[in-house]
Amino acid sequence: MKKLRVGILGLRRGMTHLRNFLMLEQAEVIGGCDRFEANRERAEELLAPAGGQVVPEFEDLLEMEPDAVVVASNGKCQVEHACQAMEAGCHVLSEVPGANSEGELIRLRDTVERTGKTYMLGENSCFLDFLRYWRKWVIAGRFGAISIAEGEYLHYLPESLYAPDGSRLSPTEAKAQGRTDCKPIWRADQPPIQYLTHDLGPLLEVLDDRVVSVTCRSAPWRCVEAPLRSDGQIALFHTAKGTLIKITVTLSTRQPGNGAHRYRLLGTEGSAEWFSYEGFCRRFDRDRDEEEGWERVDIGLAARDEDTSSGHGGTDLKNARYFTEAVLAGKSPPIDVYRGIEFALPGIIANRSAEMGGAQLAVPDLRREPFSTTTFWDTVSLPDAEPAGQPYRPS
Repeated sequence: MKKLRVGILGLRRGMTHLRNFLMLEQAEVIGGCDRFEANRERAEELLAPAGGQVVPEFEDLLEMEPDAVVVASNGKCQVEHACQAMEAGCHVLSEVPGANSEGELIRLRDTVERTGKTYMLGENSCFLDFLRYWRKWVIAGRFGAISIAEGEYLHYLPESLYAPDGSRLSPTEAKAQGRTDCKPIWRADQPPIQYLTHDLGPLLEVLDDRVVSVTCRSAPWRCVEAPLRSDGQIALFHTAKGTLIKITVTLSTRQPGNGAHRYRLLGTEGSAEWFSYEGFCRRFDRDRDEEEGWERVDIGLAARDEDTSSGHGGTDLKNARYFTEAVLAGKSPPIDVYRGIEFALPGIIANRSAEMGGAQLAVPDLRREPFSTTTFWDTVSLPDAEPAGQPYRPS
């Protein structure tokens, strides 16, 4: 059986990818790359027994001639690294956000088209199991027409500095230690709304839609641990099918468990909600009486028979598997470069709107042919059955 020879760029977040590709029978991890020694040492413990090599520079990794590269590097360098890999003959699985500007996205698209290499945006949240049911229910019209959808990414990231050894710490910690050798990490000054793919992407797949315009506003800059970015941003997107999607992103608000996702569908005949800290779905569809209240449906991060230990409820392993299968079969991945652009570009335009005081701005379609429908569900199957619902009882 032919195996995909994979290299991993960036061995912080990339350690999860390294572990997952080592688990795949169809893949072989031949190398990893990171400039920080501590990250390389951790990777060597896993790679050495598998015969892989860990190197400090990306060029060293490309010299190994991998078939594919996982780009898990600095978010502001992801397009540069992805294009460099494709120019070297490699397919690419890229971490999010995928790009930092509209110009980068155009370069990414053009490089994919010119080289003919497979590019997949590794948006793991699209593989959350409850989304398969939501898509099925939307197709069946169980909520009527979906007029409004909402997504929220609430994640407290106070460690906005890094030391020469690669370790991260907050400005308060750096000040207490008297350190003057620290630099901002790439997300220290990233507009929060540009980290929206975890929430916008899944909703666009459920709705089979794309964004055509946006207005956005920024919250104040009051978090002392992240003084280079707004405390949060809220964007209102208008889609091609006429749905409104509200997305809230904050990286500076303390939360129990240090993070949460919230998703909502609001239709003319019902609605659905899923909050990560609850781990189940609330549903009120057209066949339910108001007196009955919400229905609880126990679907969560992963299907009940799936391994959830591979990162983010098992979704990280799905990223690796779907990418590998697509490359080996010569097929389009579930989130190709064009769909990845439709996940990332709205956030870039949204921040531009916020800088202009909330002006409504158009989000261009960067496809060569106008968007017609998603191909995501051609790869990710919809469920045949579903858990039985039960009355929802708030704790």
